[in-house]
Amino acid sequence: MRLKALIILAMIAFYASANAQFTWPEDPQERSAAQTLWTLFDDNYRQGNYEGAKPHLEKLLEKYPKLSTSLYINGIKIWDETFDNSKDEAQQVKAAQRVMELYDMRFANFDDQEKDVIDRKAIDAFKYYYKDADKTQMLLDIFDRAYQLKGVDAYYPLGRYYMQLAVLAFARSNVEITKERILEIYEQCTEHIDHEIANAKAGNKSTKRFETIKEFIDEKLGDMGIIDCDFIVNKLVPEFEQKPNDAELANKIFVFAYDGGCTDADWFVKAAEVHFANSPQYGVGYLLGVKFGADKEYMKSKEYFMKAAELTEDNTDKGKALKQVAATERIEGNYAEAKKYALEAAEIDPTLKAEMYELIGDMVMASTQCDKKVSQVDDRARYIAAYDYYSIAGNSAKMSQAKAQFPTISDIFTENKKEGDSMTIGCWINKTVKLQRRPEN
Repeated sequence: MRLKALIILAMIAFYASANAQFTWPEDPQERSAAQTLWTLFDDNYRQGNYEGAKPHLEKLLEKYPKLSTSLYINGIKIWDETFDNSKDEAQQVKAAQRVMELYDMRFANFDDQEKDVIDRKAIDAFKYYYKDADKTQMLLDIFDRAYQLKGVDAYYPLGRYYMQLAVLAFARSNVEITKERILEIYEQCTEHIDHEIANAKAGNKSTKRFETIKEFIDEKLGDMGIIDCDFIVNKLVPEFEQKPNDAELANKIFVFAYDGGCTDADWFVKAAEVHFANSPQYGVGYLLGVKFGADKEYMKSKEYFMKAAELTEDNTDKGKALKQVAATERIEGNYAEAKKYALEAAEIDPTLKAEMYELIGDMVMASTQCDKKVSQVDDRARYIAAYDYYSIAGNSAKMSQAKAQFPTISDIFTENKKEGDSMTIGCWINKTVKLQRRPEN
């Protein structure tokens, strides 16, 4: 029976080693002992009996530390599970320490293993120790080492944890970390995730999980409040000038400059345009409309206000953008277009009705170019139209100003007309009014 059991154990050990590389002792008795220990360990491990596997794990580590990397891979999983599921703090401390020791033993006993899994060690270390301020420098050292060894080939979430760690380190008084170092970490993490995004695109794969990490990294840096205009001008703008169509870089410049109040420079507007082209958003479109309007680039201003209006379902925002289009058309003297957009804005957002009808009234009052200078009554009828618009707007002061310009009763009589007659005003005004006379003093 004993021989049969040993044969079975040996067979189990053989099949277990089929999917892993093992270095068994050359001595037959030691080899048999090692195989037996491994079988006992692996059997408990595979059954999920991690507590039962631990004693065998420790014996294997003590006697055969170079047996297989699987010993460390599975051992780390066992102790990590203890950390996750234990409610006892002391047990968690022990589990975390043991995982770190297993990583170090793996590195010591197998060539190139540190380079292979240093990033996994860093992420596990963060999980165990990020709340412990005293461990901050140790964590920084591990992450720094991970990027030294693996660079952009590191496990893709590494940058997310490193950036979070940098935020924690910057806030803690027991660690000396400069703004310059924070920015170096940020650039390192960004380079890594950009590499992952590029690889995914090249392979026609989804970039969503990578983009989420990239957004997280950018947000964390922005939240720290250490980005100033000098950094943007010196670090990001030169790169943007070399790659003016780089959407990701443009987005970064836009976000940092907007948060930092660096929105007056030409490079900001250029970055905002690229950002908008690749990620159209109401707020950015509206901002560009304002920017180009201030620079008297009215065509581009109207273009962005219109695009902004198309990007929102919110009537208040849509009306706000159309109101700006109306105002810009008025500035350019395009009164018919201004009237069109003013009425549209008022219809979409009724709270704008008074303002938009007043704007139309003002344009009518100022439209001397519409006068044919043949009939006083005909020409002054536009003041009646202005009065009607002001009336809808509820502006009694301007109603009075318009009424003071109505045709006099003598003009009406001289031209053989009477109050109440319908009169159609042409030009861009295109409105029919009821003839009224000017109040007598």
